[in-house]
Parts: sequence; structure tokens; C-alpha cells
Amino acid sequence: MAILGARLELPTVVLLWIAVLLRSPSGLRSAPQRGVWLAVATAAAAMTLDLPFVDMAATRHNEANVVTVTRNVLGVLSAGAVLYFVAQATTNLRRLKTALALGVSSMAAVLFSMGLATDPHMRITISAVGQPAPSLLYWLVIIGTHLIANTLCVLMCLRYSATSGSWSLAMSLRLFGLGTALVGVYWLGYLVRVTTGARWPLPWLPLLMDLHGVLRAMAILMPTFSLLWLALSDIAVAWRLWPMWNDLATAVPHVVLDKPRHRIWDAIWPRGSYHVLAYRRIIETRDAILALTDYVSPAHPSSSPGKAPTYDAAVDLGPEALADIVKGARNAKLQGSAPARPRVSLGSSGSRDLSDERAFLLRMAKAYRSASPHVDDDRQ
Repeated sequence: MAILGARLELPTVVLLWIAVLLRSPSGLRSAPQRGVWLAVATAAAAMTLDLPFVDMAATRHNEANVVTVTRNVLGVLSAGAVLYFVAQATTNLRRLKTALALGVSSMAAVLFSMGLATDPHMRITISAVGQPAPSLLYWLVIIGTHLIANTLCVLMCLRYSATSGSWSLAMSLRLFGLGTALVGVYWLGYLVRVTTGARWPLPWLPLLMDLHGVLRAMAILMPTFSLLWLALSDIAVAWRLWPMWNDLATAVPHVVLDKPRHRIWDAIWPRGSYHVLAYRRIIETRDAILALTDYVSPAHPSSSPGKAPTYDAAVDLGPEALADIVKGARNAKLQGSAPARPRVSLGSSGSRDLSDERAFLLRMAKAYRSASPHVDDDRQ
């Protein structure tokens, strides 16, 4: 476990910094997200200072204790950011937040002073043998701060994730809470070591820290994952509608705002956002269907065996039947047929809800590829 934890340490730190950099614009701008972002950023900085090559470089320059003290102070600041996150979510009292900031800053200053006052020949660490250095009090303050902050954070994440109406927010809170719980177990392992002298938790601690880093990175990246998923979903809608949309736009080009181009270019370099692309593809497809209404011959469903079905104006068509009729209307329009009278409205087919309309048109686009158009004999 110790070897596995050591091997995963650098990839975890890299993942944390990627998450911190990607989320820095919204994390710094949005007050509700600031505490989470600061907690992850300071944790990433502390884990960076704990990397073996950083520690070896500090030891060669006789600065090992400075690096260790800085790492521990960053850890306390991370715990303070977690407490700020809890306070931000549970109360709007400015005095509480100010007191929290002053308390965490004072504690960090005390720890930094205690660390720098340590004998330069004494390494600040909790080793597998012997007593913790520089003192048991020093480590109890650090461990206690982390345990209190992490416990409150886990409880808050559990509470608000259960009541959140947003799937993305609920998942983000659960991931952050689970990562916080793991780092709480990490510090609990060190508490067992410094109070009882037991060494059995030590091999597991690096892996717990790595898993905590991965989960926290995923937690703050959840909005990015959500946006990426929505973009891929919109690309898929525009891609699947393109063959039918392009066919209909050829017959009634006035319904299309921009000149049609191949769907590969739409996927790689859209003229607007992917959401706007998918939305316009749906609206323009529906407009094209309505524009072809004049070329659909009004008739009643046929009851004769072997004869292609036709439809009455009052019939609410399914996607397969509508694909068959629209393809026939498109061919009639391209062949120069005169508009039929009376008009047959196709507007009742589908749904007024955008998500249902999207599903309806996707089914229609699938049926359109295999539909055989039927045109009335008197219009041939």
C-alpha cells in the first residue's frame, strides 16, 4: 500500500492542479465556490511540497524543515477553507466568517513560528519509530484542526447533497464529502500513531491522501464534466438530425438561417454554441416540416390492402408516419408540383416540450433514412 500510494502521488498532484487551473475563473469569481476552490488549491500546494523530489531538494539545501512547516501551514489553511465553505453554506453571518479567517490565520502563524523555532538538526515529522517532532502539541493542533473541519464538512455535504435539486451539484458535494472523509481518516491514522505509538496505519496513509486528491479534483471538475456532457449531447443531436434537416433545407431553403454545410464542420467549428446549434437544428427542421405542409395531399387513411396509407388532417402522426409523408412532400416540391388545397397541418405531430420534441425528431430522422416516399397518383 505504501508503494502504491507513492506511485500515485505525482499523478494525483498533477490532476489536482489541472482541476484548480480549469476552475480558477469561476472559483475566484463566485463566492459560493470560493471556499471549495481554495481548499483544493491549498491542498494541491501542500501535496506538491510533499513530493519526494521536492523533499530531497529541500534536504540538500538544508531547508527541509522550512518546506515541512510551509506544507503543514498550507494544510491548516486548506482546513480553514473547508470551514469557510461550511460557514458559507450554512450561514451568512459576516462576523462568523471574519472570526474564522482571523482564527485560522492566527493558528497558521503560531504553527509557522513553532516550526521555525525548532532545532535545525531536528526533522519535523511523524516517523515510524520514536516520538513526533518537534512536539506532540504541535501535531495535535494540526490533527485536531483537520479533524474538526473535515467532520463538519462531511456532515454538511451529506445534508445538502440529499436535498439538492441539481444532479451535478449533488454529485459534486458527494465527491467532495467522500474525499474529505478520506483525508479525515488520514489524519485519524496519524492521531492513532502519535497517541498510541501504533505503526499499522502508516502504510495506508499515502494512498488515502491520493484518493482524497482524486475525489476533490473530480468534485470541483463536476461542472466542467456537466458542460462537456451537455455539449456532447447537443453535438449528437445536431449530427443525427443533419441528414434529414439537410434534405428538407434543400427543398425549403428559406427556413434555414445560415447556408448549410457538412455536419463535420458543425461539430468541429460551430457558428455559435453547441446548444444553439442543436436548438436551431430542431426549430429549423420543424419549420421545414410545416413549410412542406402545402405539398401533402389531404386524404383519409386507406383501408385497402397493399395500398400505401394516407392521412387525414386531424390525425396526430407518429415519427415513422410523419417521415414517410414529409419525404413524399419534399419530392413533390422538388418535382415542381403545385401546392395542394386544402392544407394538411403537420404541426400537431410531436410535442410542445423541447426535450420531447428532440426525442420525436430523432426518431423521425432515423425513420426518414429508410422511408419510401408516397406521392398521390393525381400529382405524378
